[in-house]
Amino acid sequence: MMVLLDDLDKKLLEFLQKDARIKIARLASLLNKPRTTIMSRIEKLEKEQLILGYRAVVDIRKLGYNVLAFVMISARRIAPISGRSSQEVLIERILKDTDERPELPWVEEAHIVTGAYDIILKVWARDMRQLSDFLIKYLPSHPEVVKTETLLVLEYVCSSRERYLPASKI
Repeated sequence: MMVLLDDLDKKLLEFLQKDARIKIARLASLLNKPRTTIMSRIEKLEKEQLILGYRAVVDIRKLGYNVLAFVMISARRIAPISGRSSQEVLIERILKDTDERPELPWVEEAHIVTGAYDIILKVWARDMRQLSDFLIKYLPSHPEVVKTETLLVLEYVCSSRERYLPASKI
């Protein structure tokens, strides 16, 4: 369900995307509104789940993850499991494993898609050996994985972490 926002809501979202730690008093000053108005608007945006949370954004490359790849997976389709598609179940298993097992790379994003492949993973590996083991040993251990194709990122140009949705697009 789409939520209708006025200009103040849009500007608040824009500012908070750029700096979620900005002080309410600073927002009130920038937007020329009372602090109570700003606080109640932010609470409304949170309640309507337009703001899903606040977090620290970590530069993963500084933690030693130097290889970025997009892994496309063609998966065998089986009957839904507890109302979820086999692709969802496979993704959940991969995410759980990659979160818990240090020898596996980190999967930042996972999407079920249309086209020649069923799943796309955004994968950060510490090195080519870690990515290779993930592709050659780990993924084939899942019987649902029929085939994969991997795109290595040669140059990291822009990230969703560095972008925000400007007020004109909200």
